Amino acid sequence: ESLASNLIANDGNGCADIFVRGALPIGPTTYGTAKTNSQGCVPAIASSGTPSVSSASAFTISATQVINNKSGLLFYGFGSAAAPFQGGFMNVASPTTRTAIQPSGGNPPPDDCSGSFSYEFNARIQSGVDPQLTAGTGVFAQYWYRDPASPSTTGLTDAVCFKIQP
Repeated sequence: ESLASNLIANDGNGCADIFVRGALPIGPTTYGTAKTNSQGCVPAIASSGTPSVSSASAFTISATQVINNKSGLLFYGFGSAAAPFQGGFMNVASPTTRTAIQPSGGNPPPDDCSGSFSYEFNARIQSGVDPQLTAGTGVFAQYWYRDPASPSTTGLTDAVCFKIQP
C-alpha cells in the first residue's frame, strides 16, 4: 500500500490531513488554517446562502476578525491546498482568480480586529465574467488582506469550498 505524497507533515494546525477523492459536499464547508494576525486574532471565513447559477438569493462569503481599515480581496480557484505562504497557509490551489480590492472598515485607528470583508459570489457566478463558474463546479476561496505589523505585511483567513448549484 502506498502513501499519498501530498500530506503536510508538521503543518502546526493540530489536525490530520485527509484528502477525499470524489464529490464535494453540497453545502459550503470551511477548511484549512487561518494565519493569526499582528493583533493576535485569528481571522475567520464564513458563507451564507447557496451558490447558484440561477437563484435570485445572495451567496455571501465573508471574513471577520481582520485588521481594521486595511485593503483585502477574496481569491478563488478550483482545488484545495495547504502550502506555506507569507507566514501562513495558501488554502487554495493555483491557478487562482482575484476579486476586486475591498476596504475592511471597522473602528478608527489604532489597529484592532474590528475589520471585515463581504463578497456576494452569486453575482460573480451569474455575471458570466468567469466562464468556469458553472453548475456542478467545485470552488475553493480564501481572503488575503494587508497587515502592516506582520512580518509578511499580510493576513490570511481559512478557506471555504462549495459546489455551484443549478
